[in-house]
Amino acid sequence: MTWLFLTISCFMLITTKSEENPEVSMDVGEIVRYHGYPYEEHEVVTDDGYYLTLQRIPHGRDKPESFSISHEAGAQASKLFCPSPKAVVLLQHGLVLEGSNWVTNLPNTSLGFILADAGYDVWIGNSRGNSWSRKHKEFEFYQQEYSTFSFHEMAMYDLPACINYILQKTGQEQLYYVAYSQGTTAGFIAFSSIPELDRKIKMFFALAPITVSSNMKTPLVKVFDLPEVLIKLILGHTMVFDEDDVLKQLISRMCAYPMLKSACSLIFYLPGGFTNSLNMSRMDVYLAHYPDSTSLQNMLHWRQLYQTGEFKYYDYGSDNMLRYNQTTPPFYKLENMKTPLAAWYGGKDWISVPEDVNITLLRISNVAYRKYIPEFVHFDFLWGEHVYEQVYKEMLDLMEKGA
Repeated sequence: MTWLFLTISCFMLITTKSEENPEVSMDVGEIVRYHGYPYEEHEVVTDDGYYLTLQRIPHGRDKPESFSISHEAGAQASKLFCPSPKAVVLLQHGLVLEGSNWVTNLPNTSLGFILADAGYDVWIGNSRGNSWSRKHKEFEFYQQEYSTFSFHEMAMYDLPACINYILQKTGQEQLYYVAYSQGTTAGFIAFSSIPELDRKIKMFFALAPITVSSNMKTPLVKVFDLPEVLIKLILGHTMVFDEDDVLKQLISRMCAYPMLKSACSLIFYLPGGFTNSLNMSRMDVYLAHYPDSTSLQNMLHWRQLYQTGEFKYYDYGSDNMLRYNQTTPPFYKLENMKTPLAAWYGGKDWISVPEDVNITLLRISNVAYRKYIPEFVHFDFLWGEHVYEQVYKEMLDLMEKGA
């Protein structure tokens, strides 16, 4: 009986037409070029030896390249009559994501394309440990030494390296920082801890911001209640979600079949909340790039925040005294951040839940704009059908005002 069911199921899958998106097998650069945009890749090295990939969309489909003035050409260009250098935007992804999440929707709903068409010089960051940023000066990707990092190091090393590189390359003094989920966490830490970096941010746009996380509602957070030894058995001892690209391609292709799309959507609904606004026709493209790799230590740092309800440095236990000169890890001092903040958060978000977001925003001294969107879940800020009207349009308006 079981074999009969499996045979019928396989026959249905084979005979059901799958309309695969061509972008399923493309990387970020190929997707960007496929839609007619220019694309560049830049490699940045952090002070602690990690190589990061920055992806750039220097202008929109209809904008000539001459409107983007590099630092090298700046001196000569200033002597000629030509447009001013374009404002620069850095987009930073969230946990177990990579730079593609800004371009995997269609151009009219992907923030990377929207900003490029609006006249901005768009740079896309990739945090250490994801599939674009796996190299190190000394360590191999799967070595224990490579994986000893969390969002703390992304904030203190990755962001300064990327921001300073971008400003040097473009000749600008400031940029706009747009971040989603864990990307906002890195921003909050970096800008409140490094004053000279804080001054280089024209405005910080936070989508589903998160620092404290003790009120998370996703059922997947129950993994954090397990002993650490079991978490390592489930997730791995060094890196997590580092499966081969072939497996991702297989899963995304299976999810192109209409009868499987609802089941595949649980990959997004279970972590971030249920919604009917995701573009189901793009499900296979999303899954070709999600989830992406990060370190086990990064996940354990989130576990610590969830269990304590406190926004603190990583707890090394008996090594805290050696690292921090105190027995407990220090708190992050969000009050020190001076850059203007604009924040959008959702009422049905199971990760960046409103109760936690409100705790974060109370500690920020310069909240220029905030918006609570009752119906939004976590992934709506990237791929929701209404994200342009509810978020991106307002972001563009704030940028145009030079806030």
